[in-house]
Amino acid sequence: MKKFRPLIFAAALVIAAGWMQSAQAQPKEIVEGAKKEGHVVFYTSLTLQEIDQVAAPFMKKYPFVKVDPFRGNSEQLLQKIAIESRAGRPQHDVAQFDAFEEWQLQKLGLLENYKSPEAKNYPAGYKDADGAWTAMYLNYIVLGYNPKMVKDAELPKKWEDLLQPRWKGSKFAMDRDEGVWYGGLSQYWGAERADKFMKALAAQDPSMRKGHTLIATLMSTGEFPLGLVYAHRVEEMKAKGAAIDWTPLDPIIVTPNLLAMGKNTAHPNASKLFIDFLLSVEGQTILQKQQHRTPANPDLPPVSPKMDPKKLKLVVADKRVADQHEKFAKAFYDLFVQGKPEQ
Repeated sequence: MKKFRPLIFAAALVIAAGWMQSAQAQPKEIVEGAKKEGHVVFYTSLTLQEIDQVAAPFMKKYPFVKVDPFRGNSEQLLQKIAIESRAGRPQHDVAQFDAFEEWQLQKLGLLENYKSPEAKNYPAGYKDADGAWTAMYLNYIVLGYNPKMVKDAELPKKWEDLLQPRWKGSKFAMDRDEGVWYGGLSQYWGAERADKFMKALAAQDPSMRKGHTLIATLMSTGEFPLGLVYAHRVEEMKAKGAAIDWTPLDPIIVTPNLLAMGKNTAHPNASKLFIDFLLSVEGQTILQKQQHRTPANPDLPPVSPKMDPKKLKLVVADKRVADQHEKFAKAFYDLFVQGKPEQ
């Protein structure tokens, strides 16, 4: 065993050197500034476990910076940041949650521009031109199915195939708040085609549920054969043996989750280090491997060959959709939810 120790020691040195090189790659003034600041306040929609999964390796890499998280859903965090700003007491340094709420912060002038060097290879749609925000991970809205209930020959080949009589009457499940999907299809197809499709789909009387993960879980147990779900969640469940899969219908509407620095942050250097870490291959690998998410970093291979973005027609629900979100959310609610009991 002794003869292997030099190799193990050498490997450890290589890993340590890699960490040091990464830390040293940061401009000296940022690192020294972060040492003086000592911590970064992180407003996030990640779960407590997910927060620890990204914060712990960051603090190991930069032991002079402590991550102070505050967790909430996207709407709660948007309201908290706006209230704190109006009171003249901004608290957060880095914000991470759904794009539509982050874009509202940008409209309010509450984001600080920062072009992270880690985002240089990110596609244009995944980062703001001025550096106000960068996509941290992506949600692919796809058609999921239970392979025990749907034969390959029966699988829809296009979204309009959901209008076939065989899928009428709670054979297809949707989230009760799917205005983003409606808006994304309208952006890609045009309003006339999207409106016609949505009205016809509502007439199919789909099962309306709350939450894409719930829909995926119920679908895997045989509650219904088809459902609108997130691709990464299906891949996670499928890897664990669940009876679930998904099919790539064109287009796949993508909703990004963004990362941004707060305006007038008290800890700008620590914020830059944390943002760089989360957007780096190291940070994005944590999102992919431990949290089963779809990282925005194009330098990472897809979690599944099926999710290779080069082989899919992806349409990002961008600010054009966000600006009309209330319209699409109301139209979706009126068509699919109003008058129906919550399931």
